[in-house]
Amino acid sequence: MVPFACRLLGEIRYPEDYSFERVAAIETEIGAVLEDALASLGVARVEVAPGPESLTFEVACDACSSEEGAAVCEAILPLVDDGPLGRVVVMRSADEPITVYYFCGENLDEVSVERPTCSVAE
Repeated sequence: MVPFACRLLGEIRYPEDYSFERVAAIETEIGAVLEDALASLGVARVEVAPGPESLTFEVACDACSSEEGAAVCEAILPLVDDGPLGRVVVMRSADEPITVYYFCGENLDEVSVERPTCSVAE
């Protein structure tokens, strides 16, 4: 496995009443949306995995600030403004916080988890 300083893990969960055509539209458009949103991040790899209940994606890049993570989510919002729940988890190096973005409709919430302080036994 090639190490990267940052990974973005995303999921878009479809509502139960979503039509096959609507799911297909999201699956068709998400690649271009992600490509545009990730253009400034120095992305090394993007993987998109469609599924019957959700679409997932993984991005490997050199770095991703909180603002850049939010910008990725904001780029996805217009594509899924009619019901899907989404989240993007930004995992950075072990000494940096993990950021989770949740989105639905026009709402975007951000939660950060800081590294706990730990002491080394002598």
